[in-house]
Amino acid sequence: MVISLKLDRRKNGLTTEGYPIIVYVSHQYKQMYIRLGYWSSDKNWNQSLAVPKKSHPKYYELLDYVDLIKERISEIIKENHRKAILVSDIKDMLFKKKSSIFYIEGMMLYDENYRGTDWSALRSFNKMFPNRVYDDIDTKTVQKYADNLLRRGNKARGVDSYVRSLRAVWNRLDKPDNPFRGIRIEIPEKINPIATTEELIRLRDLDLPYSDGYGSLGNFRDYFLLMFYLGGIDPEVIAKLRYDKHLIGNRIQFNRDKGKSKTFCNNIVPEQAWEILRKYHCKPYFVPIHQATQYKTLMGNFQKRFRLICARVGAEMHLIPKSGRYTFIDRAQQLLIDERIASQIVGHKRTTVTSLYSNDFPLEVQDKAHLSIISL
Repeated sequence: MVISLKLDRRKNGLTTEGYPIIVYVSHQYKQMYIRLGYWSSDKNWNQSLAVPKKSHPKYYELLDYVDLIKERISEIIKENHRKAILVSDIKDMLFKKKSSIFYIEGMMLYDENYRGTDWSALRSFNKMFPNRVYDDIDTKTVQKYADNLLRRGNKARGVDSYVRSLRAVWNRLDKPDNPFRGIRIEIPEKINPIATTEELIRLRDLDLPYSDGYGSLGNFRDYFLLMFYLGGIDPEVIAKLRYDKHLIGNRIQFNRDKGKSKTFCNNIVPEQAWEILRKYHCKPYFVPIHQATQYKTLMGNFQKRFRLICARVGAEMHLIPKSGRYTFIDRAQQLLIDERIASQIVGHKRTTVTSLYSNDFPLEVQDKAHLSIISL
């Protein structure tokens, strides 16, 4: 059996887009030219590697598809070594129905604008195993996916979250033999770095330069304190907060877009936060983080710069950007604040099937707890 991916340079196939890209099959004294539905000129095609060049107008789309077809060609050749395959079956094996592709059916479950954990997990899995059909996904595939993510430096907790999300997506699609079930990611215990009261005071009082740009030492200190003062909010929230969208009276209102909960937060803006916000002139945004084009790069710089700041205040632990949130929650616990009130402030999901109370606490109760937590 000979199977190859190439351009069909026969005269009757030439179009204004170039030659058809085909899978050529020679088997059992028969030949077959199977078109893929794409075309390419000679100058946009790498003949030796049988892949499009970057100059091809549909480079990324076509490259993914070519990789998928090559993978299926390898499967066909392996299968032919085990048992004889008819030429008539090869086309069916190459073009498995799109409706059977896990990624495509999974994405169809969600609104076009959805960007939650399930969306990220599906994209991550599809990037590693492009357009896999259900029959081609087994526990070995899932274990390889998880191991590769861990090997690339992804945190175990995040990998576990992706695997659990993909397990839930498979269940929602009502497919049998869920390959994501039974995959366990070992999550090492860790201590969340917390700032002490003394360290918070030293951070607050430390004289640091700041600017209307986003990257000065003083800016990073201010971002950290704002996350703490505004109710233990996440770094990604402080980056998005806007006066015209999220400030209602003297309160910030937003949905915490973590996992599947999208919990609504409605927190008071205390005077301590206003003292910081008045320094910045970047409306409609609260702070100038939005100027950074790459959020991941910004957070990496945030972490590095914050180590320098922590060294100046003599912090016992290496604080990280999210320590503002951890510190708020820890102080609520030390003050014996009702966990349900603290959850209402920080945006943890509160209502479960076993909840006795389903309504929110009054805002005056929430605000009293909030102000006592941030009082230094």
